[in-house]
Amino acid sequence: MPQTDYHQPMIYVAVALMVGIMVGNGVGASVGLIPWVVVFGVLFVLACVGYRCNKWLCDICLILSTMAFGAFLECRQAHEQANPLPEGRGSCEAIVVGMPQQHGKVIQADAQIVTVGGQRLRHPMKARLSFLRDTLSGEAVSAPALGDGITFFSRLQRPGEGYRTNANTHFDSRRWLLSQGYRAQTLISPYDWHRVALSLHSLGRADRVRLRVGKWREQMLGQYRRMGILGEEYAVLAAMTLGDKSCLTKTLRRVYSQTGTSHVLALSGLHLSIVFSILLLTFGLFRINRWVSYWLTLLVLWCFVVLVGMPVSVVRAAIMLSMGSIALLLHRRAASLSALSLAAVVVLVLNPESLWDVSFQLSFMAVLSLVVMEPLVEGLWYPRLRVVAWLWSTTRTSVIAQLGTAPLVVYYFGNLSVYFLPANLLVSLLSMPLLLLSFFFFLSLPLQWAHLVCVSQLLSWLLSSATLLLNHGLRWMSYLPGAAVDDVSFNQKQVWLYYFVLICLLSAWMYEKRIKRSKNC
Repeated sequence: MPQTDYHQPMIYVAVALMVGIMVGNGVGASVGLIPWVVVFGVLFVLACVGYRCNKWLCDICLILSTMAFGAFLECRQAHEQANPLPEGRGSCEAIVVGMPQQHGKVIQADAQIVTVGGQRLRHPMKARLSFLRDTLSGEAVSAPALGDGITFFSRLQRPGEGYRTNANTHFDSRRWLLSQGYRAQTLISPYDWHRVALSLHSLGRADRVRLRVGKWREQMLGQYRRMGILGEEYAVLAAMTLGDKSCLTKTLRRVYSQTGTSHVLALSGLHLSIVFSILLLTFGLFRINRWVSYWLTLLVLWCFVVLVGMPVSVVRAAIMLSMGSIALLLHRRAASLSALSLAAVVVLVLNPESLWDVSFQLSFMAVLSLVVMEPLVEGLWYPRLRVVAWLWSTTRTSVIAQLGTAPLVVYYFGNLSVYFLPANLLVSLLSMPLLLLSFFFFLSLPLQWAHLVCVSQLLSWLLSSATLLLNHGLRWMSYLPGAAVDDVSFNQKQVWLYYFVLICLLSAWMYEKRIKRSKNC
């Protein structure tokens, strides 16, 4: 990688912001918001003064002011989370904003609570509602639908209260729920709630947009079911193409986890880069101007990001693709580390709790490993055959991503895949056709009005067959002896030690290559 990539200002901004969030998390709500605002203002003024006098003073003050800003963001979140919940059972009104998901005898749904105890909240409170199914009466449906207004009588609890954790893992359910914006959770019996008519204007504009987009996504998912794609094939397709993981069973999740391919079930840079390529190729077929085709592609790409719910990994990939496209249009060299750093800054400013989100850490660490290590490895061998070159590219990408994320996977989930390499080769072979077929499947839906439903049926059959092949291949690998190492654990010190050793080895390798390059010159 060119040396200049490591001297981009955005890298230091991202690191300083993360450090500031950690500092804010350490002090919590014990420090008020005003001290951080004062510190930020003083440091920023010193940076402006030092811009003309002393460049080093300016840089140091800017970094420290960014840290103060990060601490302010985290402390503000801590103050919001410290708002007391009503004691005991009470009446609440809420609007369901997430698709209900069945977990055994409980159906969970995300909701925005708008009134508590008959008093309207100034800002709606996001909560996770768990509805006990009415198994005695035999009713098939015992939970509200997306967009329904409900009133319920229950006790609100703090997020993560009462959750049990595995002794070999360090996954913090409370921290994860807070990072997703939840402020309460509750368990509701079948007889303690009923539907009511609530105005959507009780929600904020962003929540209303999410609700409308969620209904569109559900209509698109309904097209899969209508064309006969059901069961595990539907669950995987819904997760891979539209980010809906509500139908993934524990068995299916375990298969993908044991083979080290869980990332394919969560929309990420792989999926978005394929969508980006498909869109760019489609606009190119119509011989549209290069500038127009790129801007149209980015517009449709961001609409897709909103459609799938804007998960962290997808937002990160969209920002990096957008920066790369703009740099290409302006005939500039795209700095991958700067694009990744900008994506981290945007995500953390919008929600500083994302720093503690497992998906944020895994996504950014995987991409950071690829950005830093892949340029060092790709020059070791240049295969001539295209098939061998694809195998080499997929192999090094899988190994590098595994090196970057393995300690976090062990730390949070307590297992490690052994056959991740052949499993990822299978995923790489089938993911592109699956996304391409799903793209043409949705394009073919209007043809049904012209009595050409056979086109959609053919594409749905191909989609179902390819997904079935993927599931069966991964399930076979998960049944192989020693497919995964379970009950293994890392503590925080071991995780930090791993990355410290990895950084030292990479630094030594880069230093050696730099010396060889200087001698050759």
